[in-house]
Amino acid sequence: MLDVLRLPMTKEILAKMTPEERSLFLLLGYASNQVNALWKLVIIATNHTPEHPVEQRVSGAQTQIFVRLTIGAMREAWVLVERGFLKSKVGKEYLPLLDANGRAGLERLKKRFGASNPLATIRNNFAFHHPTMEQMEAAFRMATKNKDSEETDWSVFFNKALLNTFFFVSDYVMVHAVTQALNETDVNVAHEKLLGELAPIAADLSEFTFGFAAAIFKRYINDKELLMTLVAQFADAPDIDTPRLPFYVETPGLRNS
Repeated sequence: MLDVLRLPMTKEILAKMTPEERSLFLLLGYASNQVNALWKLVIIATNHTPEHPVEQRVSGAQTQIFVRLTIGAMREAWVLVERGFLKSKVGKEYLPLLDANGRAGLERLKKRFGASNPLATIRNNFAFHHPTMEQMEAAFRMATKNKDSEETDWSVFFNKALLNTFFFVSDYVMVHAVTQALNETDVNVAHEKLLGELAPIAADLSEFTFGFAAAIFKRYINDKELLMTLVAQFADAPDIDTPRLPFYVETPGLRNS
């Protein structure tokens, strides 16, 4: 059984905050929502490995797309923490007010997003921006030399449903571009390297966000207002390891060609 509790965050409470506090509180909440939603999507996308080799390929490529987008969102969230908290007056004021979990999460994030962290490279070149023509050409050259390459890797898979058409060759070359950017030679090693970063970063971003929110609550919400009420219960919520996200779907209500 999942219980959903509501804490009122009224306009009056928000109005008590300074503009800097209010904006950072709202932005951190938005960033946490975005990262958790994408991370949840990655988990579901990796729950099932299809048996058919074509579906294996496109489903795997779909998962890698979600991984890159999640990394981009995580990097953007860290930039927000850096600029909006660590380098701001609000941060200096609230840093000593963070609870132990919030402080620990922040310290781990600092280490993970150090100067040599690959997440900035993925965000800047593959998540929210496309690689340059030169990067793609270099990736193509690398892909052609991959001894593990199979004929099916060099394919475009068509279906009458537009949503089911996949330029697999594009993503096949793209993963080689990512591999080069991470200074790796094996595409599987590069993918596992990125995937391994996601869970701890998602957890630490949440811990820091919750820690900052808790400090805000203590300052601006009195004990009488700091009450949560049960607003929903879900007895049939699936286990996170159960759902699957297939690539191929029937699309009767959408444009097909």
